[in-house]
Amino acid sequence: MSELSTKDLIRQEVENLINETKKSVVDVKKFAVSEVWKILQLLTAVVIQLIENLGNDLSSPDKKKLALELISTFYDNIFKVVDIPWVPSIVEPIIHSHVKSFLMLLVGSGIDAMVATFRQVGVFKPKQPVSVQSNVGTERKIIVDFLNDLKQIVRAE
Repeated sequence: MSELSTKDLIRQEVENLINETKKSVVDVKKFAVSEVWKILQLLTAVVIQLIENLGNDLSSPDKKKLALELISTFYDNIFKVVDIPWVPSIVEPIIHSHVKSFLMLLVGSGIDAMVATFRQVGVFKPKQPVSVQSNVGTERKIIVDFLNDLKQIVRAE
């Protein structure tokens, strides 16, 4: 059996995050746009950290492409109904893809800004050879923190 690639390991972590998020928001029937945006910002930070921690062999463009793919997959799995103020419920499904496209455009810019900020403030340490196994505890903490923040956002509204 072949080893998983770096991208596959990262995808697996995000798939775990998606599954745990589904359990966490099982009672939520629809999300407000403001909730979606807050969650996407947190998710972007989480995905960037996972990719940075596990993706030492990936180029910056590959990292960004992977981040956008993973965040889009999360969006499709979690945000089935997004409530948009002043838009009749019957029309919301029609414009849902446009809302996602707009938010993903913002996420793309957010990735660049977060990476620059994380580098500047020292969240990302200088590159050193590390085994993937040594980061497992870090990834788990990142995911647990995300789920705790998610509960505050979704329940607060």
